[in-house]
Amino acid sequence: MNRVKRMLPVLRLAELEANKAGQALAMIQQRIQVEDNKLSQLQSYQQDYRQQMQVSGQAGMTVERLRLFDGFHQQLDRAINHQRDLIVHMQKDQERVRDHWRQLDIRHKSLEKMIERLQREADVQQARNEQRNHDEFARRRPEGSNWS
Repeated sequence: MNRVKRMLPVLRLAELEANKAGQALAMIQQRIQVEDNKLSQLQSYQQDYRQQMQVSGQAGMTVERLRLFDGFHQQLDRAINHQRDLIVHMQKDQERVRDHWRQLDIRHKSLEKMIERLQREADVQQARNEQRNHDEFARRRPEGSNWS
């Protein structure tokens, strides 16, 4: 039982570390979702802008306005590419955090199993000791006495 008590703080620490890593994983997943939504908004805005350009182009457009459209379109392309790069980088971080969380979770579960095994062993040892004490008590009891 003593070994089990000594291991409980280690188990609690392992559990806290695994939970903390799990929270970090959840946070990065949420951030990726936010950034993915931003990418979708940029792409939608770019598509709307192209449609506006086509409508304006059919009605006739000056060269200056065409240059402005092209410049802004290039800025949107850069923003979209930057957003994609950001998401890829965050996904790599997510995998790193996920691997770290898995390692900590495995460690926590291993410690739980070890403590359960130690507890079973301690229970078996205690039962043996109690049986030995009971047997010793029965052996020492005088034969003629009627203790109930």
